[in-house]
Amino acid sequence: MDKKKLLLWMCILTMLAGSVNAISILGYGGTTVSHLTGLVSKMAINITEGDFKELWDVVRIILLFFLGAVVSGIITGERAFYLHKRYGVIILIIGVLMIIPYFLEPRYSVLLFAFTMGLQNGMVVSFKGVVVRMTHMSGNITDLGVYIGYKIRGNKNENYVTGIIPLVAILSFTMGGVIGVALFVAIGNAVFFITSAIYIILGIFYFILRYKSTDKDFNGIPDELEQNEEITE
Repeated sequence: MDKKKLLLWMCILTMLAGSVNAISILGYGGTTVSHLTGLVSKMAINITEGDFKELWDVVRIILLFFLGAVVSGIITGERAFYLHKRYGVIILIIGVLMIIPYFLEPRYSVLLFAFTMGLQNGMVVSFKGVVVRMTHMSGNITDLGVYIGYKIRGNKNENYVTGIIPLVAILSFTMGGVIGVALFVAIGNAVFFITSAIYIILGIFYFILRYKSTDKDFNGIPDELEQNEEITE
């Protein structure tokens, strides 16, 4: 049951990332903030064309995303996934920050979006051994394609979860984008109060899930038994 709740938590976070990115593209100068591939290419074009004004705008977004990932790494401290309090802290921080764009000029809002997406993307979250990418879809589409290729080839050892997880992530990100754009068109910047509230609720939900979980690393062995084994050793 805990695993299903964790998967739901991941899906909603992915939807929120899709929403923030779609809103940024629609209402903030067509700028993507959940991934940087296009922006890095744009940076190269700006350098070639000598457009240093736009280059600085692009570089700032990349740097803020990078800074968000750095802060996320400082908070989490390791790559191995475990139900640490730190993950809930990151989500609550994003929830608080998401209120701010309502009061900011668009150019500063984009920078804040990039920082929060870097924070979220810096979280290493896995489900049944599969790393879940919650802010960008290139990896998920690749993972899904490779999984299908393996199955076509006749690989019977490939766990179906390896295909389900990226598919669910892609659908969640897309759905989040649709909902985010619809809300932005309907209520404008007030959408960020809703986004903020959902992030905060997810942060609280995570702490509840962590408190009730008896297997915080999801390895199938109750934490109490693992602690007893460590004491014995």
